[in-house]
Amino acid sequence: MSSKIKYSAILGSLGQTCDRFMKCGYKDPELDKVEFPDVVKSLEKMQVLQGVDLYQAPSGPLSDPDTVNQILTESGFVASSVLPLVFGERRWQKGSISAADKSVRDEAMRLIKQNIDFNAKLVGNPSVNLWLGQDGFDYPLQTNYTKQWNDLINAVRELADYNPNIKLTLEGKIREPRNRCLVDTTMTALLICMEVDRENVGVAIDTGHVFYAQQNVAQNVEVAARYGKLFMVHANDNYNLWDDDLIVGSLRLTEYIEMFYSLRKVNYDGFISVDIFPYREDQYDATRQSVLNMKKYDEAIDRIGFDKLSDVVENGDPCEMVRVVREAIFR
Repeated sequence: MSSKIKYSAILGSLGQTCDRFMKCGYKDPELDKVEFPDVVKSLEKMQVLQGVDLYQAPSGPLSDPDTVNQILTESGFVASSVLPLVFGERRWQKGSISAADKSVRDEAMRLIKQNIDFNAKLVGNPSVNLWLGQDGFDYPLQTNYTKQWNDLINAVRELADYNPNIKLTLEGKIREPRNRCLVDTTMTALLICMEVDRENVGVAIDTGHVFYAQQNVAQNVEVAARYGKLFMVHANDNYNLWDDDLIVGSLRLTEYIEMFYSLRKVNYDGFISVDIFPYREDQYDATRQSVLNMKKYDEAIDRIGFDKLSDVVENGDPCEMVRVVREAIFR
């Protein structure tokens, strides 16, 4: 049972990244001038990726699908996913496709449909990732929860029907930027998938968001796969207290081995996208180290043996688990 996993990287966080203390970012200001083709060439030099996650820009190379295809093809990449920008502008401050204001909802739907049209012209048939970070609430007695949920379901169903050949992925996150995100976990995303009831609607599991929600990634993987809804995986690491978006595997070992065991178990053949925010680190080296770590975790499944790991799981003995992992890794 060989691995079929492919790797990509989210481009949006590989430029100048800022936080609320350093709005100008921590890196050389010259990085602000780096264009999409240069980023792709830098990723190509790493020789560890097969795809890239994009966003559609209103102007420049990332606004034209033909230009994107040419740039990616020259570097041997395909687009693995495209993210509609329905969270990073003031107009989305009270939500996008589930906003109380119908005019805002309509505007968000127009933008995402435009994104779907954009995706349909890209090589690789990439999914549209619906990370709805501004859709949620902050205070009690602020939201009509029934209406908000109804608007969300109707919107996702309409988007799915707009082009059934394009997959939509719902990415759960417990909070940020809203104090309570509407799509807060993988299980909530799955509930939405069940109610929307469209084959092209699935989930994107972000490992950091799962850790942040005090949940288990492998369990999320297997439950999503049970319903045929595991469309995408994003990978990063954190301390469980915040969405730190650290280098993959910089903190965890056994949990990532378990994730790759579960991905092998469900025969996952899609992309794992590096989703990190290297504020102070070299962004390309941090991406490369993330992929190299994941390749080693995947290789560990073969080193230990898939059947042996299955026996460990069935036995349920933590002491045996620790021994098996230690003897396979540290030898």
